Amino acid sequence: LFLFNKCHFIKFVLSDVSEAFQFFDSQNARGKDLDPHDLLKAYHLREFGESEEQQKIKVISTWENMETNELVSLFGEYLFRVKSWSKGNSARFFTKNETDLFKGITMGKIENFPYTKPLRISHFYVDGYNQSNDRNIDLNPMEFPFQLDQTIINGRRFFEMITHYKTALYDYKSTIFNHPNLDTKAREIIYVLENYDGRFRTGDKYIRMMFDCALIYYIDKFGNIELSRAIEKFFIWAYSLRLRHQAVYLASVDNYVLYEINVFRQMKDATTPFTILSMNLPPVQNAIASKMGLSGNHETTSKGIKDLFTTLRYYYGQ
Repeated sequence: LFLFNKCHFIKFVLSDVSEAFQFFDSQNARGKDLDPHDLLKAYHLREFGESEEQQKIKVISTWENMETNELVSLFGEYLFRVKSWSKGNSARFFTKNETDLFKGITMGKIENFPYTKPLRISHFYVDGYNQSNDRNIDLNPMEFPFQLDQTIINGRRFFEMITHYKTALYDYKSTIFNHPNLDTKAREIIYVLENYDGRFRTGDKYIRMMFDCALIYYIDKFGNIELSRAIEKFFIWAYSLRLRHQAVYLASVDNYVLYEINVFRQMKDATTPFTILSMNLPPVQNAIASKMGLSGNHETTSKGIKDLFTTLRYYYGQ
């Protein structure tokens, strides 16, 4: 009844696709905000080439089959934060004001600047390889070589990128505990992170997110090389913040990355894992932890973390 008695419906018919998307953008720039990923969907659909209509239908179907909460988490908790922190920018909330972070260049529209050459080579070589008749024999298609901090190719590649990192995130969460490359120490760290008493506190979830973002970024760049050492390094880096503070907020995590130790900026510039694995991380001292509030219930709920720090010789004093 509310719809029939209180609402008015207006139908707009536009014959030009570009005008339709422009109209969509302008209408959704006011009033109640759409989710940022919905605005990105509209933008990148507009950037498809004229010969990619069938591919557009396919990617729309794949996108629509993703759960909204899944897309919100993928963008807001992982992709946005890795890309922002690696640029040295704040990454607290992913809103429509940050969607430019996921817009790049459109093949066929961008000038042939020198910096676009590696992207052009990758883009067209992958397409040529996959369209070869040889793929009908070996059934071995090539995926575009996505990187979290690379310039985005608008249109089809954007949707492929989201599918790629959705799968990568799922693989990370489902396999990291039993990963065959992990040594005993790394397995113990993951076990503690999955089981210590305080892991469900809001602040601890923020810290776990920061740890996961760093490790996902590392794997994206260096694969499984020295993965156990990377887990130990990122554990000490991330959970030092937990031991130093009674309360941890999203702002605490954001400021820690930006103004204390930004491993994402270091990772972006690194050419080998050694750059990251050789980072000097200061130990947590008992006197500092006590001054910051590591006592009482906080001491109990963070005990597993503190014990690991002590074992790894990053927590001093009793």
